[in-house]
Formats: sequence, C-alpha cells, structure tokens
Amino acid sequence: MGKYAYSETEFNEKYDKYFNLVYRTAYQYLFNVQFAEDITQEAFVKLFICSKRFNNDEHEKAWLLRVTINLCKNILKSKSYQNLELKNETVAYTNTFEEDSDNKIDISSYLKQLNSEQRTAIYLFYFEGFSIKKFQG
Repeated sequence: MGKYAYSETEFNEKYDKYFNLVYRTAYQYLFNVQFAEDITQEAFVKLFICSKRFNNDEHEKAWLLRVTINLCKNILKSKSYQNLELKNETVAYTNTFEEDSDNKIDISSYLKQLNSEQRTAIYLFYFEGFSIKKFQG
C-alpha cells in the first residue's frame, strides 16, 4: 500500500461516504462556506495520510468528526477568523438542512443564536443520529 494508509479507490469510497457529514459539521460549527470547504479538504487529507488503524466504521467516523471539530476550533481561535465579519446570509452546500426538513422552516437563524459546540451537537444528534455523549469533552 506504500506510504499512505489507503489506496486511491479506498480513499475515494471513504470520501464519498463521509463528505456530507464532514462538510455539514464544519459548516454548522463555523457558518462559513469557504472555511467549511477548507476544513473538509484538510480533514480528508489527514484521513488519507493517517496511519491509525480503526476498529470499525464507527471508530473511523468518530475520529474523522473529532478531527473536523478540532480543525474548526483552530479556525475560531485564529486572528483571521476573529477579524472576519460574517455575512448575515451565507449559502451552504446545495443540500441544506432546510431542504432536508419536512416543515421547510428556517432553522439557520435559530442555530446562529447558539454557540458552535451547541450547533454541532444538535446537528450530529438530529441529522446524523449520534448520541450527544459521544462528542462531549
């Protein structure tokens, strides 16, 4: 397999499998499309070069989410982010949460009132089916 943990085919399968989860988590944490795209790319680079062997898919998914959240926290701490004036209206990935909702309500305005950790916990619980305990601490 060489220098990297995954073959190109294996990595592409993992990318297809986890892309939406990673992107949406980053977006919910930051509410910024460009940063969410950058975080998504960086998280997958870390997965590609990771030498860690995962016990199962859930372990791998949890690791990837933890990497994503840590990268988001790093962005929030950066001076460039602190100086950035976020727009009131940002457009997320074309498959937005409102489109996924049966009621078609504008939940983004309510989510913006929460801090990033609260938004991420709500997203992971309601949209991805994770237990809240998994991501505490």
